[in-house]
Amino acid sequence: MDPREAETVELFKPALAAEKYFFDTAVNLAFEFGGASHVGLRRAENQDHYLVVRRTRTQEVVLTNVDRDQLVLPPDSSYGMAVADGMGATGRGDLASKLAIRTAWELAGRTTSWLMRLGDLNTNELAERISGFTYLMQQAFDNEFSDNPGFAESGTTWTCAYFVSSFVVVANIGDSPCFLWRDGIMARVSIDHTVEQEFMAAGVPGEVAGKFGHMLTRCFGSHTQNARPDVHHLRLQAGDQLLLCTDGLTDMVASERIAQCIDESKTAQAACDGLIELALAAGGKDNVTAVLARAKAE
Repeated sequence: MDPREAETVELFKPALAAEKYFFDTAVNLAFEFGGASHVGLRRAENQDHYLVVRRTRTQEVVLTNVDRDQLVLPPDSSYGMAVADGMGATGRGDLASKLAIRTAWELAGRTTSWLMRLGDLNTNELAERISGFTYLMQQAFDNEFSDNPGFAESGTTWTCAYFVSSFVVVANIGDSPCFLWRDGIMARVSIDHTVEQEFMAAGVPGEVAGKFGHMLTRCFGSHTQNARPDVHHLRLQAGDQLLLCTDGLTDMVASERIAQCIDESKTAQAACDGLIELALAAGGKDNVTAVLARAKAE
């Protein structure tokens, strides 16, 4: 090897290390969140649950003789949001969705390191983390069944999104959908894990496949073997909005009307409240939940 090339390689290694382990503190997007849930008009209890989390990493000066105004860092934050739609007899579906939310919260606190950097979203580590997270979520359901046999025949859907600057990773199990609203157009990100979707993919006519719309092929539950998420990677722009909801909304309200409500609402919370009202006005046949993230220029 030419000595000059060797020198270039040696100089490049520290640059790679710098890029891998350190990052630019500038964050180009901020987020506003809203969330709402309602039992609906025909159910005895609300088996939907949701969560929005902000994770921060900070450092604080303890002692220094440097002007403290020169030792200020911008907030280093990431966000997560999730929706779970429980299934089962009275009390069991409620417990299942609540267990999913509680377990996710606990696992977030137990993680050995946090994904706070854009580059981390493009590594195999992310796939490993999601696999491990899903495994431990399902373990929580197996453990609950061992302690409480009455928990059998219950389960929950799970849809979550993790935001790091302008990147978002969406994972879903079941039929609680995720939508991306951009420039007045709303597109579905997730695909339902139902018998209906599998039939449609196999070419079964819609009038036949539609009879199996709420028969799940994947969910969290007691001793289920199909808690495997689909994972979607998105790059957000200022003005984008990401909606997680339960089928209590999408079964009642057309996607065009959902998009219109999101477009016309002044705040993310107002949008979620408006979506709940639309579902109730249409009959409110099921529990209904909506969680919305709005991306804004920093």
